[in-house]
Amino acid sequence: MAWCGSCRGGEVRPAAVAGQFYERMPVALERQVERLLAEAGKPGVTGTLVGAVAPHAGYVFSGRCAASLYSLIPRGAYERVIVMAPSHRAFVNGIALPAPGLEAYETPLGRIPVDQPVCDALRRAAGFRHVPGADGNEHAVEVQLPLLQKTAGAFRLVPLLCGSVTPEQVESAAKSLAPYLGTGTLILASSDFTHYGPNYDYVPFDRDVPRRLHAWLSEASDAVARLDEAAFQRHCADTGDTICGSVPIRILMRALQESGRKVRGRVLATATSGEIMGRYDNSVSYAAIGFFGDPGANPAPVAAGNLRKEDSAVKEKRSGEWSPGLTEAEKKTLFAIARDTLRWCVEGRKGKFRYDGYTLTPAMQTNTATFVTLKIAGQLRGCIGSLAPVEPLYLSVHGNAVNAALRDPRFLPVGPDELPRIEVDVSILSPIRDIGSPAEFKIGHHGIILEKGMYRAVYLPEVAVEQGWGMEETLSSLSLKAGLGPDAWREGARFKVFESVVLSE
Repeated sequence: MAWCGSCRGGEVRPAAVAGQFYERMPVALERQVERLLAEAGKPGVTGTLVGAVAPHAGYVFSGRCAASLYSLIPRGAYERVIVMAPSHRAFVNGIALPAPGLEAYETPLGRIPVDQPVCDALRRAAGFRHVPGADGNEHAVEVQLPLLQKTAGAFRLVPLLCGSVTPEQVESAAKSLAPYLGTGTLILASSDFTHYGPNYDYVPFDRDVPRRLHAWLSEASDAVARLDEAAFQRHCADTGDTICGSVPIRILMRALQESGRKVRGRVLATATSGEIMGRYDNSVSYAAIGFFGDPGANPAPVAAGNLRKEDSAVKEKRSGEWSPGLTEAEKKTLFAIARDTLRWCVEGRKGKFRYDGYTLTPAMQTNTATFVTLKIAGQLRGCIGSLAPVEPLYLSVHGNAVNAALRDPRFLPVGPDELPRIEVDVSILSPIRDIGSPAEFKIGHHGIILEKGMYRAVYLPEVAVEQGWGMEETLSSLSLKAGLGPDAWREGARFKVFESVVLSE
């Protein structure tokens, strides 16, 4: 079993606060998030969540409050999540975008692809810019991600770090973000509320602290839920309230107003670390706020129906001259098997997968190596295959569809609500042959396998083309994928190549 390489080409922002703000180990983190969601329950609200404010402290402090919001997110509801957060550690003038080469954010639960087309569009808007290193140790975006992974499932991320802004920049940013509301997008402002006590150099009162902190929290969060920007800013100005995400909140409020959509805001939960710890000498306040539109404002996921598409046209793209010589009927049958397999395994159906309804021709019963690639909106969702032709073509497609959906270690398993959005590619591989030197490798024509000692890695033919790599870039990336240094391919490595035919709908 091998992974395809199509998500290995760019930079990945690793988890910076795992083990500090939330559990480090994947199993422990899953249990932690599941427990928080269960304890929070689901507030009784109607409508579709289009915008939100969520706290970003350690899960032991703000996790249950945040979970009151996240429990309302159905799996597969959003193709994209825009997270605006304050920059706690780096100076940012305006709003910081991720680096152009950043491919994904990583948490112990897997990788989340960065939505580079949206980031590129924002890069051309006033006030948005890349600030090198701004996201390196920043927690305010990262803390939201495991909760999103466990609830929303697969989505593309637009991480934005807000710094010092003018009122004009707030207005401009809101106008740039407003068009995304109601397009399969959730816009989230990451913010804690009052930071009280000597640790935060903020002690505006020293009597009746719990009551006054809750009064301030209620006043500020209610103003946000009403989309009363003037009242929110007046509260901050009159009290000097230390609301770290006031800029993301203001941009969110303004974007919701600019969108022209009718939304209802609601404070879903509030909390303070003081009440959790039983002491208020130093305390941080938290609020979870949701903005809900009518059901048409952000279409809910389509219910998974019969996914078999035996009448759909199947496109064939060859990397070279080789072809398995399949008929149109055989290609459609392969896709029916792939699609039905996905539904069968993702929905957890019992018993063995049955092939009674398929015509299994001699070509489909010939031992053939395949890869199955799953994408959502063009973003990789899973890809696993085999290099050796050790089983019949139809069984290889079935097995790799199961593995790509459930066992790709880079991703969480595909959820039932994602099925209608899954795009499937089936790659059929030619026999593999040795080459004497890397110079024989042709970009786009060949898939390539690198072997050096116990290390091995493979790229399908389309990977280098999709990434825009030349030969040296491809081989350096392949070396890194194998666990070697970027120049390890230059000496002592063996290479094999193959061609492929990619079938897609």
